[in-house]
Amino acid sequence: MGGGGTRVEYKSPEIPKDDSFEKYLQYQQQKETLAEQRAATEKAEAAAKEEARKATAQAGYGGLKSGIESQLRQGLITYGDATGQLRDYAAKYDLTPPESEIADLTKIYTEELLPGRRATGVSAAYEELLGREATEEEKSKALERFQQGYYSSVQDLKDSLVKGSEYQDKFNQSYLDNYYDTMFGKQSVDEKGKKTGQRTFKFASNLLPKYAEGIEGRTGIATPSFGESFTGTPAEIEEQQQNIRDTRKYLYSAGLTNLQGEIDKETQKLKNEGSKEVAKISRDASIYGNLVSGFWS
Repeated sequence: MGGGGTRVEYKSPEIPKDDSFEKYLQYQQQKETLAEQRAATEKAEAAAKEEARKATAQAGYGGLKSGIESQLRQGLITYGDATGQLRDYAAKYDLTPPESEIADLTKIYTEELLPGRRATGVSAAYEELLGREATEEEKSKALERFQQGYYSSVQDLKDSLVKGSEYQDKFNQSYLDNYYDTMFGKQSVDEKGKKTGQRTFKFASNLLPKYAEGIEGRTGIATPSFGESFTGTPAEIEEQQQNIRDTRKYLYSAGLTNLQGEIDKETQKLKNEGSKEVAKISRDASIYGNLVSGFWS
């Protein structure tokens, strides 16, 4: 073989490049980008929705305030209810605290409504508790005490009137007074209308038992005349009632004693008459016995 033979070269097969990891990274980057974009879109939509909600709430705030002021003036809600509704509305929609609007409500209440309501409350308190109209001096004094903070409500005024002497003189407040009113009648009053502490107890004297004919002299005791009524304090009336009960008991006892005496007298009379009859029978029997004995002798 000559030196010019054919040279054969062998090439290694080409291995395809593996870019799967690179593609995976690209996929992850795209996924994260889409997630970020979606989150940003949702955030923007939520912010826009919240802004729209606040804008709607803010737009309706004026109408709400007007409605609350109207209800407050008409007495449909209290001052506390009015301010509470405004604050709750502002908190619900994240609005700026309505301090200026609260100040407006306070002005309406303290300057427009409160003076008239207090004046009406003062008049009503005197009429309801004392049954009369308040004098100008009493109205002035009560309103002054409201302004000074001594009274915080009309109920405070009513409590004060109930503790006063006029109310105490006009109405009984104790259980014992009410009990005595029930048992002995209402208290009498003097010319000034003040209660005297005395009551009039009525008694039907015709219901009291009386001496039978001839008994009174034998007892040696005369019962008093109780009349038809008795006026005094509860203690005096109770004493008088006890006297009536004792007299009734005595009269019944005297009647029973007299009855027993009559029974004993009749019994003794029967015994005496019986003894006489027995003696007569014995005497007659003796006479008859003597006659018979003489006849047979």
